[in-house]
This record gives sequence, structure tokens and C-alpha cells, in this order.
Amino acid sequence: MNLLTVSVLTFSIVALVGCSSIQSTKLSYEECKYPDSPSNTAPSWVCNQPVDELEVQAVGYSRKLSSGPGMMTDVATTEARSRLAGYFSSEVNTRLSRLTTDSQTEEGNTNADISERIQKTLATMTLTKSRIYRTQTSPEGNMYVLVGLNKAAYGENIDALVNTALNDDSPELYRQFLKDESDKTLEQIRKELSGK
Repeated sequence: MNLLTVSVLTFSIVALVGCSSIQSTKLSYEECKYPDSPSNTAPSWVCNQPVDELEVQAVGYSRKLSSGPGMMTDVATTEARSRLAGYFSSEVNTRLSRLTTDSQTEEGNTNADISERIQKTLATMTLTKSRIYRTQTSPEGNMYVLVGLNKAAYGENIDALVNTALNDDSPELYRQFLKDESDKTLEQIRKELSGK
């Protein structure tokens, strides 16, 4: 009995010492540089690093224009909104493909039909409530714009998409879709969008 106690104690101490020697590294991003001016530090969002209050985000760019900063902001915002729509579409399609692969009915695969309707609606959908969160002029005079959807705006766009694509004959899929949406955390979305 004494030998067993000594063995367990020795193993515990070795494990504790072994664990204490493992260094934990804090997730850090390399310093962000302007793409058009690599010798200058840029705000982290210019390099697509996540911004806390945003569910989905995109960065747009405009070169320096003689028409001024107003036009540059418009050009960069248009590019950012286009990218944002692409991210949103890709994310919804990924979630939808996971959701609709599992049930069959007597009439055939209704989930596939619903999935097709949602994808067609998504292709023609315009994102609403996206807004400019930040603008930054680089040392070279070019414009960067951060556009995004906060959690509430993201949810409203999901609701609009699903309400448009689904009708009263498929409320169970709608409920499942919303449940899956609520289960996904903000951190997971950031990881997917940033590719980390």
C-alpha cells in the first residue's frame, strides 16, 4: 500500500512538473502593415483581423483619386460591401449544407428543395444594415474602409433570407436553422473568416 501511494505521488509530481514546463503562448497577430506602404504600421483591421463588435467584416480599398476622399470612401465601401456579401453567402451556404444533409420524406428530399430555394434567394439578396465602422488613409494617400454587420444586423439578414426562401410548409427547417445559428459562437465565426 505504501509503495502504491509513493508511486502515485511520484507520478503526480512528475506530471505537475512536466505541465509547468510547457509554456503557453498567447495568440498574437503579427504587426499589421499597409499593403501599399509596407514600412508603415496599420490598424489591425486593415489586415482583416477581427473587430470585437462585428459578426462579419470586410475591408475595401481605393487608390488615391483626384476627385478626393469622398469618392475614395465610396469606392472602398463598394469593394468592402461586395466582399462582405461574398463572406455572408459563403458562410450561409456552409451552414446550410450541414443542416440539410440529413432528412428524407415520402415525397423525396424536401431539405434539398429548401436548400436550393435558400441558395437562389441568397444569390439575389442584398445585405441590409451593413455600415462603415472605420476609415483610414494610408501614408501613400490611399483609402481603407472597414464595413461590417454587428450581431443584430447579421441576425436580421439571416431572418430575411430564411423568411423569403421558406414558406409555411417547412417551419421545422427554419427553427433548426435558427437553432444552429444561435449555437455558433462569435469566436468560431471569426476563426472561419480569418482562416486561423
